[in-house]
Amino acid sequence: MKDAERRSNLELAHRLAKLWPNRQHEANAVLGLLCRIGVHRWRALELMWLEPERDIHHCFWCTKVRIDGIVYDV
Repeated sequence: MKDAERRSNLELAHRLAKLWPNRQHEANAVLGLLCRIGVHRWRALELMWLEPERDIHHCFWCTKVRIDGIVYDV
């Protein structure tokens, strides 16, 4: 992946993080531990109007966003 594309994905992840509330404060310690070891609860975002060719998910328990299989921490 090129640096320009990676920066573009990171900027997209930051924009997408504003579309849903961060549930980290509502999750318990066990869920936080699961996220720290890489077990996330991914939820799909239907954003065909914004990014039609992307596979975008966000973790319901933490601040991570997965765009086309690459995880970004916003």
